[in-house]
Amino acid sequence: MITVALTATIDAEGERVWRAIVEASERPLWDDRILGEIQLPMPRKRGGPSKGIGRFDRHANVIRRTAWRFRLTDVPLVMVDEVYRQEGRERLVGRISIGSLHFDQVITVHEERDSSGPHTRLGMKLVAGNSIAVISELVPRLDVQRIVIEYVDTTLRQIRKYCETDEQPALARPAPY
Repeated sequence: MITVALTATIDAEGERVWRAIVEASERPLWDDRILGEIQLPMPRKRGGPSKGIGRFDRHANVIRRTAWRFRLTDVPLVMVDEVYRQEGRERLVGRISIGSLHFDQVITVHEERDSSGPHTRLGMKLVAGNSIAVISELVPRLDVQRIVIEYVDTTLRQIRKYCETDEQPALARPAPY
């Protein structure tokens, strides 16, 4: 298994960062890889033994499912973002599927305050298989690792930029006359 875990410190309220992550209407505002939303039915709930990949159960009960037309390295694909478990406003556990790529995902949000204001530590951990089958070939481990790192890094950078620029105009806005 390939595991990539990165964090970013964002100069914004934790609630602002959380909203950017969980509100489907906000994703196209910060993620320039999104080409549009797709409506897909929720998967049926399944019972019985789990056959999950890694530590997470990919057949768990989905509490939220969003699908997007998504651009990955200039290739338009379908991305499905499923949330299996939400722990307050601090942790999401789910799965991301982009075409034939499937990643188990954990997102954590931890707000901190000091004399300079609010800061939020946003963590993203993705777990992927060692190889991915793509039209009669396998994408090798190093290429999968590169794709996962690029996805996590780009996502964190875009959320950071969105939340920080969203906060700044409200602080710097002059008083109305």
